[in-house]
Amino acid sequence: MIVMPKLSEAINSWDPLRETIPIHVWIHPWLPLLGQKLESLYQAIRLKLGNALQHWHPGDTSAYTILSPWKTVFDAASWEQLIVTAILPKLITVMQEFQVNPANRKLDQFSAVMTWASAVPIYHMVNLLEIHFFSKWHQVLYHWLCSSPNFEEIMQWYHGWKELIPAELLADERVRHQLNVGLGMMDRAVEGLEVVQPGVKENVSFLRAREQKQFEAQMKAGLAQQQAAAADGLPELSLKEVIEAYAQEHGLLFTPKPGRLHNHHQVYSFGSVSIIVDSLNQKVLAQVQG
Repeated sequence: MIVMPKLSEAINSWDPLRETIPIHVWIHPWLPLLGQKLESLYQAIRLKLGNALQHWHPGDTSAYTILSPWKTVFDAASWEQLIVTAILPKLITVMQEFQVNPANRKLDQFSAVMTWASAVPIYHMVNLLEIHFFSKWHQVLYHWLCSSPNFEEIMQWYHGWKELIPAELLADERVRHQLNVGLGMMDRAVEGLEVVQPGVKENVSFLRAREQKQFEAQMKAGLAQQQAAAADGLPELSLKEVIEAYAQEHGLLFTPKPGRLHNHHQVYSFGSVSIIVDSLNQKVLAQVQG
């Protein structure tokens, strides 16, 4: 009766952009005493944090200091929504701009993104690495291996990158697969064999999958777009991008379900069906009758 009204009043007058003391410092001590009663105050806190982060840049580490203590306090769905709305788009932008260059290792951008590995839901971080980092990393490694390189330098480069990836991401099967693709390319180069350009093997598997009638029926529009892009010399679409293109073509909702995972894969709404996209095995799985 006494404490809650005062906390509510303090939150209403709190300005994240001006206050020098993070809000968790004076809210969290009340958790053991008030517990779930505090949940009625969390929506206002999330709203103010989200508004304060509109012009935030990942180079500013203060956001992590302010947000990370709330990961275990907010419910999983609310936490994911805040991260996906306020943080993830900024991290994606930074990684899109980031260049992998063995001759000039500027790692500030990469390190700033990796700071969030323990706060951003793991599948979002893995998707970020797969799409916006490893695609560049594999291409740089491929061209390096095709230019009579010093293999000792390449091994040092590989281990250097591996050390920069946080342990929770290295434990993920999809991240290990991306690293193993690089090791496979290095092994072929050391043995004097032709190095296969990244993505070629996956594309062959994808083409085989296209021959299946059911897949052709569901993905026809997306595949046509992929073929057009390939004919124009543009990068081929990933499996997830094909699905997104098909959904847009047919006016279907395709969006992640916050907090929903199946075998470590994000669950998406695809129209009225729940699906997962297994990019590693080039498969789409739908939940039908349980």
